[in-house]
Amino acid sequence: MPGVAEQQTMRVYLRVRPFSREELSDHEDQGCVVIENSQAVTLNAPKGSATMKSSEKGIGMSLHKFSFSQIFGPEKTQSELFENTVKSQMYDFLDGKNALIFSYGVTNAGKTYTIQGTPKEPGILPRVLDATFHYIEGHQYEGMDLKPYLRNDAQYLDPDQVKQERSAKAAIFASVKEVREKLGFLRRIFLGSLHFTLWPFVVLCISPLVLASNPTEAGSSQFTLWVAFFEIYNECVYDLLQSSLCTKSKKRASLRVCDDGAGNAYVKDLRWINIQTLGEACKLLQFGNKNRSAAATKMNQSSSRSHSIFTMKLLKIDGSAVKWVSEFSLCDLAGSERCNKTKTFGERLKEAGNINNSLLILGKCITALRNNQTDRMKNSYIPFRESKLTKLFQAVFCGKGKASMIVNINQCASTYDETLHVMKFSAVAKQVVQVIPDKPLESLAPCLVGRDGKPLLRNGGIDSEALESYLSEEELLDEEEEADMSLLPQNELMNVIESMRTKLLAERRRNLVQEMEIRKEMGDAMLQQIMESEELRSRQIEELKESYQEKMENTFEMYKDAIKEHAYQSAMNNLEDDYVPLDEFIAEQEKVEVGLLISCLIRDGFMEKSADLEALQMKADDQVRQFQMSHTKINPI
Repeated sequence: MPGVAEQQTMRVYLRVRPFSREELSDHEDQGCVVIENSQAVTLNAPKGSATMKSSEKGIGMSLHKFSFSQIFGPEKTQSELFENTVKSQMYDFLDGKNALIFSYGVTNAGKTYTIQGTPKEPGILPRVLDATFHYIEGHQYEGMDLKPYLRNDAQYLDPDQVKQERSAKAAIFASVKEVREKLGFLRRIFLGSLHFTLWPFVVLCISPLVLASNPTEAGSSQFTLWVAFFEIYNECVYDLLQSSLCTKSKKRASLRVCDDGAGNAYVKDLRWINIQTLGEACKLLQFGNKNRSAAATKMNQSSSRSHSIFTMKLLKIDGSAVKWVSEFSLCDLAGSERCNKTKTFGERLKEAGNINNSLLILGKCITALRNNQTDRMKNSYIPFRESKLTKLFQAVFCGKGKASMIVNINQCASTYDETLHVMKFSAVAKQVVQVIPDKPLESLAPCLVGRDGKPLLRNGGIDSEALESYLSEEELLDEEEEADMSLLPQNELMNVIESMRTKLLAERRRNLVQEMEIRKEMGDAMLQQIMESEELRSRQIEELKESYQEKMENTFEMYKDAIKEHAYQSAMNNLEDDYVPLDEFIAEQEKVEVGLLISCLIRDGFMEKSADLEALQMKADDQVRQFQMSHTKINPI
């Protein structure tokens, strides 16, 4: 029924790696992994493992059971794995839908072997490429002027850009050394080398795939395939198809993960290469794998130290319009590890920390998705943007494509605890429900843009006016085969020139007048604005002056009142210290007067000289007055 969204849980597959001779000699086979049937597996904790020690203390269990979409034992081949896991998503990819497959597991569990395989046993990636070329065979778009743009759009390239694309492609192929002798090929297989210098022979090992649909049903539709190959190393994105990577003297430039404005993340400045054959794809794989970050650890002699993502974009072209752009990404995740077992130090320790952190965030995102779907009231935060890996795959997890996981484990007893952690993570991922909206292809038609990123489509077709701006003058002249190139007579040419000159002068005069009017209008407006601003500023200054003057007057009155109060208090304090009662003052005054009188009479013989009594009396009065003025104060009433 059209318009109904498709819902299904995420497809999670389990692949069990067989034992190596060294592991069997080290007694790693202790029956830790028991495959019950095609969808159920049991894990038994070996002696000495942390899980067994915890169960002996009464914490946890020593037996764990898990279910998967399908389980592939050690005896399963690469072909069987592809037929039962990837083929359904291949149909979606070839039908215009997005798909994502990523391998997950501990170090030395066979993730890279599952994705890329060996020249003798190709993995998922070369088989997907082979199936794609078988599907579009005979309907390939030969040009390179239509290229993927941002996340879901397409870009039209002008001839100069097409030349640049061809040069970049040729530079990569020139650096790849061809293996010319089959003897060297067999020798490398015998020595156990899994390097992709042998990839041109992979076509000999893949049998043609029979697909249910065929592009001939689409009529005149054509297809073009573009691929990109990059890695996420220490939380930095590096392009593995940059030719400058071959020189070790140059430091690799990291790329940014940006948003296209519609919630889709993409890698800015990532190189996309147009491929026409499986051989070209194999050369790109060889070139990219040579640039990939890898190092030796105790558990793996060639351990991938980064997450590598190989992305294909298929453009369906109908006439001059791009009908849709589908994307298929295969992600080879770096293995989670415990540093004490892999014996990583220094730079390897830093790499392991970044690997484990990005995988931890991936687990948090999947757990949050599951929790939000089981408990819609919870609606917890999903930390997609905390890691570049999850940020790039956010759109797929949120319904813009189908994602599936291939979990790789080994059966070794020494890595049981790490394997159990991987199995618990996969059990959560298997419960995530993917909602894929079933929209008609017309609503998903990409936007075709030009060199500057502006749309070139109008009413579903290429806008000829916009397209002409991307063609040079010489090409336009070549297309106009019937153009009249004859010369006009000299007098007519002079008339035309004179007419054009008159029009040019009139246009310049009109532009000059218009410019002067605009300048005058702008000047008047600016002057008016300045005058208004000056008037406003003057009013503000006057208001500030009045306000400050009022404040100063209030402050002066306050200080004056304080000084008066202080003077009055000082006078009152001095009056209290020198206060003498009036009765005591009068009595003291009388005593002084009598004493002075007697002393004067005795001293001067006033008793005998009565004639001088009056003078003596005046003298005594003067002395009394002087005494009063210097020693007494009049009491207030």
